[in-house]
Amino acid sequence: MKKEKIFNIIYSALGLLISAAIGFLCGYAILEYVGKLGSGLSLPLYLLALAAGLLALALAVILQILIHEGGHLIFGLISGYGFVSFRVGSLMLLKGENGRLSFKRYFLAGTAGQCLMSPPDIEEDGYLPVGLYNMGGAMLNAIASLLFFWAYYLSSRTVILPMFFLCLGIVGLGLALMNALPMKLSGICNDGYNALTLGKDEEALNSFWKQLKMNQYMSLGHRLKEMPEQWFSLSDGEQGNNVLTASTAVFRANRLLDQQRPEEAELAIDSLLASPGNVLGLYLALLKCDKLYLRAIKGDVQSPDKATEKFMDKMKSYPSVLRTRYALSLAQGDSQKAEAYKQRFQTLSKDYPYSGELRSEQELMELAESSLASLSSRVSSI
Repeated sequence: MKKEKIFNIIYSALGLLISAAIGFLCGYAILEYVGKLGSGLSLPLYLLALAAGLLALALAVILQILIHEGGHLIFGLISGYGFVSFRVGSLMLLKGENGRLSFKRYFLAGTAGQCLMSPPDIEEDGYLPVGLYNMGGAMLNAIASLLFFWAYYLSSRTVILPMFFLCLGIVGLGLALMNALPMKLSGICNDGYNALTLGKDEEALNSFWKQLKMNQYMSLGHRLKEMPEQWFSLSDGEQGNNVLTASTAVFRANRLLDQQRPEEAELAIDSLLASPGNVLGLYLALLKCDKLYLRAIKGDVQSPDKATEKFMDKMKSYPSVLRTRYALSLAQGDSQKAEAYKQRFQTLSKDYPYSGELRSEQELMELAESSLASLSSRVSSI
């Protein structure tokens, strides 16, 4: 546990260092651009020039995120993977039922974008092409940065373009480093960390394949309880060996919830929370929400700790968070607040990409209603 904390400190420090370097160098590029406009600028024009520079920097970040996710897509297709979804920010392009493409809204704390694909079958000798798919984003960022640095040199006699190209090159190089160097940032494993883990552990490789298949099925409207049970199985003692196997254990607990087996789900969640090991920070926070829900439907209302409360505020439009808020409000007897969360859930349903997950969460909300109504009836009859 101490070793994990030390590595987390190192990861955070390295991430902050790279982010600070990106900010400093881009700031230099913007100030150089403003300086080229002349020292005699009036204050309004100076502020306008700075605003234009900051806008160019924001566009550079968005473009490099697109390039990064495009790298995963291109190299994934080359490796035999199939397209499932492509997301930048909260805007997602999803290949859903009948192969139809549609735009959806999906936010995941700690990620700026994501390209998810369906994997080819694992070969008989255990081989699965994972290197290019995982590292494709960082590779394309690096290649694009070299081209943008070249464009910066070629456009040196102009005013605005050099600043924009320089920002593009700096941001791209920074993203390449932050994704290629193995680390965990904001509770999320980066591409380099995943690639390193997959190269060392056969169980991790199998878990990686399973989780991509789960996501593919979810995009087609399937629920966890409808997927093959073997996708959620792990060898004895493998639950916390690495991030990917630990994530499979998390999905196994989620599947028990979807099957409406609350006692078993709570035991699985308690086990993961007691020995978090390699469980991602994002998943730990969601498990804590599920724990609050499972206690609430038994009438045991517990307030979330500060970290969980902050997370729930950040993920306020995530289905399981809304379901937990709803159950807590019902258990506290606040029907007005519960109804507000229910309405928010129904609004979310219009643009949410995973219809099967929504059906599961809807049923868990109904379970909260019936469980608490039954509990109230028993109390009243005493």
